[in-house]
Amino acid sequence: IGSPAEPPVFCRVSWKAEFDRYSEGENFITDDEFMRLLLRRTNIPDIRKARYIDRLEHRPEHTRKRILFQQFCQFMNLLNDFPDFEVAIRMFAITKKPLTKKDFQRAVKASTGSVFDSELVDVIFDVFDEDNDDKLGHDEFITVMKDKIKSRNSGFYDKPDHIADNGWDAYKHCVKQYMYKSYA
Repeated sequence: IGSPAEPPVFCRVSWKAEFDRYSEGENFITDDEFMRLLLRRTNIPDIRKARYIDRLEHRPEHTRKRILFQQFCQFMNLLNDFPDFEVAIRMFAITKKPLTKKDFQRAVKASTGSVFDSELVDVIFDVFDEDNDDKLGHDEFITVMKDKIKSRNSGFYDKPDHIADNGWDAYKHCVKQYMYKSYA
């Protein structure tokens, strides 16, 4: 647990394509777009997705956040290291202690070796803190992200063994998977 690893080139290329689709030519996406991007491929009901987005859209304008590509990559790396992250978070669930932003950061650092920007943590809490107490319950975040991991069809989880972690074959495979998923 905890060594920061650079994702394979094909992952960054895929993430950049997905990010660019939402950024509309800017070097950032809004927090609303970030959540739409993440929720797009989950299997949670549309009404629940709408509640998450609605929670962001009804905040005052001064609380809106911009997510840069580097922050997006940090989050996607967390999804790739999610089993380690879940172990760290499970300790809070066992003690029935909700997760503070500081605890969340500690769990991210333990599982990925990196630290999220405070703005990214704020967005995660703005969306998944259903009772607005600045704490996350185990189910408020883990359940949705586990669903995201199960439903996505790109990255480390479906790459055949004969394809290397970088290079042209990996890139082509990643693009094909992304296209199939996006237009299915």
